[in-house]
Amino acid sequence: MKNNTGRGSAGRGRSQWLWVLGVVVFLGVGAWGLWGRRPPPPPKPAAPAQPPQMQGLSLTEIHEGDKTWVLEAQKADFHPDQSTIDISVVRVEFFGPGEDIRVKSEAGLFNTKTRVLTLKGKVEMRRGDLLVQTSVATYYPEERALLAPEEVVITEPGLKVEGKGMRVELANKKLIMTQHHLTEMRVKEWRGKQ
Repeated sequence: MKNNTGRGSAGRGRSQWLWVLGVVVFLGVGAWGLWGRRPPPPPKPAAPAQPPQMQGLSLTEIHEGDKTWVLEAQKADFHPDQSTIDISVVRVEFFGPGEDIRVKSEAGLFNTKTRVLTLKGKVEMRRGDLLVQTSVATYYPEERALLAPEEVVITEPGLKVEGKGMRVELANKKLIMTQHHLTEMRVKEWRGKQ
């Protein structure tokens, strides 16, 4: 009979080493998988969206086939969430029967839904020789009126009127000053009774 005990214990020893080696390799691969491959970093937060900017803007409003006003601005920032356009270096021309009123200002805000236009900064309105100066004026299209709630100076050759609060009704060609402060007239030749 052959003695298998010597060979059998050597075979089992190799088998145990292979099992231990397999477990170590398996644990090593598992550890590398857990610690070696980290999840990707979270995405960076998106930068706040800048409103669309335009280098120039030109709008024309036509009512019942007639041009009512034309707006031009050198720069415009559209805010779709608020339905507004911030505008700067603004010129507006209002058209009426037989005459036009030209308005310019440093800045403004146009509401795309209501069509209300607010002009800010140095606001100047001209019609012929008549000049109206104020700091804020708002155009309400449903009334076809310009409102200036702040200080107003109206000048024409030989005449100066100051006050606060003014309403210009474009359709009726009417200007109303709510608070009168000063009227100054220059008379070229004053002739009394002789």
